Amino acid sequence: MNKLFSISLVGLVFIACQQQVQKQQDETPAIDPNAITCDGIGPVKTNYSYSALDSVVGADKLQNGTVDIDGNAVHITKVFPNEAEEITVYWAESQEPYRTITKIAVANNFGPYQTPEGLRVGSTLNELKEYNNFMPVTMTNFYNSLDGYATIIGFNGGDIETKYPCLGGKFDIVKQRGVDVRTLDEIKPEKELKSSHKLFNSIDVEVVELSISPR
Repeated sequence: MNKLFSISLVGLVFIACQQQVQKQQDETPAIDPNAITCDGIGPVKTNYSYSALDSVVGADKLQNGTVDIDGNAVHITKVFPNEAEEITVYWAESQEPYRTITKIAVANNFGPYQTPEGLRVGSTLNELKEYNNFMPVTMTNFYNSLDGYATIIGFNGGDIETKYPCLGGKFDIVKQRGVDVRTLDEIKPEKELKSSHKLFNSIDVEVVELSISPR
């Protein structure tokens, strides 16, 4: 009788433990494999070397090259090149072996990558301001940049700055609605713009690149 009771007790304890483990698994949020965080973008992490990147995604998914940044040749690796999932990795080293990532960027609005809140390439400026608790975003000036893009400079103490101090990116103007010539004359000499400027009542702006940099 005592033996039967002991077996039953053990069975009850086992079932209770299984239920507790299942409950913990249900309550633990799933990790998004395409998340943009300060640890990385998708499968690419900021602490990876080229060797680690090769091991994770495979040599056939990597394409090396260089880009010119302020007159300097910077070595890059494209992960999943020419695909919607493409990610660009910027290296600190000027020659192999590449060990130190300085920036990870995505620029395809069909890509799967986004922050847990939903910020992604293709998000509008208004959406970004909402994620930033409606604090303005500071950026370089579209109208005096060589490529026509505005680079994010800061989030002025908003939620994005608090959650993602690593985050950067670029904006592009996708639509203009009769911008006043006097307004353009006023802002053209400025190096920086804030999204609270009256200019943004007359233009639609979208995110065309999101990037993270190790801190």
